[in-house]
Amino acid sequence: MAARALTCTLTLLVWAGVSLGQLVLPNRQNGAVGGNVEFKPISFPSDTYQVITWRFGETIVIKSISGSVSIPRPEYRGRVSLDINTLALELRNLTMGDTGVYILTADTAASSYSAETTLKVFVNVSGATITGPAGLVIEGNSANLSCDASGTIVTTEWMKDNQKLSPSNNIIFSADNRSVSISAVSRMDSGEYRCTLSNPVSSDSDVFTMTVNYGPDNVRIEGPSEVEERGSVMLLCSAESVPDPRYAWTFNGTNTGVTTDSLTMDQVTFSNSGTYTCTAWNNVTRRETSASHSLVVREIGSLSGGVGSLSAGAIAGIVIGVLLGVALVAGLIVYFTKFAGRPKSSSRGVKQNGATQNGGEHELNYADIRHFQNNQSVLNMGGTSTQTRQGTPAMVRAHRGANQGAKPEAEVTYSEVRK
Repeated sequence: MAARALTCTLTLLVWAGVSLGQLVLPNRQNGAVGGNVEFKPISFPSDTYQVITWRFGETIVIKSISGSVSIPRPEYRGRVSLDINTLALELRNLTMGDTGVYILTADTAASSYSAETTLKVFVNVSGATITGPAGLVIEGNSANLSCDASGTIVTTEWMKDNQKLSPSNNIIFSADNRSVSISAVSRMDSGEYRCTLSNPVSSDSDVFTMTVNYGPDNVRIEGPSEVEERGSVMLLCSAESVPDPRYAWTFNGTNTGVTTDSLTMDQVTFSNSGTYTCTAWNNVTRRETSASHSLVVREIGSLSGGVGSLSAGAIAGIVIGVLLGVALVAGLIVYFTKFAGRPKSSSRGVKQNGATQNGGEHELNYADIRHFQNNQSVLNMGGTSTQTRQGTPAMVRAHRGANQGAKPEAEVTYSEVRK
């Protein structure tokens, strides 16, 4: 680290010595015709100069002796001035003849210092113009662009759509870069071309918009392929083309007379079913391309809302739903028909045929059943607990009226069921 610091210090001291002990001018300066330029030393010895002289080649431009300035040459009078403190020379109203080497000499009582610099004077660039193809540019052909201007042109730069244009397989530049040749132009070559011509003191540019004509390509027709009778339909034709193409429509090979990009039909009939063809025509490229579209006219309701428009699955779902609804309604009817007429049962805690219910815990159920006299399945027995042979509850006959000989129309029998 110490060695590196020492090296840096020595380097600075050396440069400082050069800067303080020598006269140094810029290597090169540029100027424009009619403009001004100043030759100012980068460094010079701090001393008292008795004689300061600026020369252009061997010609003295301006001279100062002990502070007295003289301009010996008439072509420089009124155009030059000298700053005796900074040793700077100003040269005004430059001409192309001012281009060359300028030498500064500064003399002290003990030493003499000298340095030189070069001036390059340029004519300002103006009037830049791009010359493009004379006729229409068609895709597949070639196109040439050239750029020129007045003034001193040092560099030429080409841009396309604000991007630098570089050589490629189909883009070739001339040796001076002022011309561009594009072979087999494509639609991608359309755009804004800018040429900039410049020199160190000025520049100018021009813009040329190139349009590549192409197509028609990718002709297509958009529109429905089916329509219901008496409905409306519109077919739209489009194509990639510059300029915009002309259109013509035919139906099953017959010219319809429609020359726009759309074909509209109202109140269509079955006779409108068929093939519609759109032909796009480019009057610059002299090319045409066609596309076809089939249209089928269907019965009313077949496409919108009709049964015919339902899928098999949708129809099956509707049928199943209807059957389930019918089954539900039928079930409800059977249910209410079966249970609406059933007799209501009653519970009574009473004494029947001399038998008293035990603590009200048994429930007596009575069923009113009418029998004809010749019903032999009923056993007429007394007592408080009568049962049939099969173990079913006994039936007790109650006679209506005192006349045993009378033939009653029906008998009422009660059945006691204990639970």
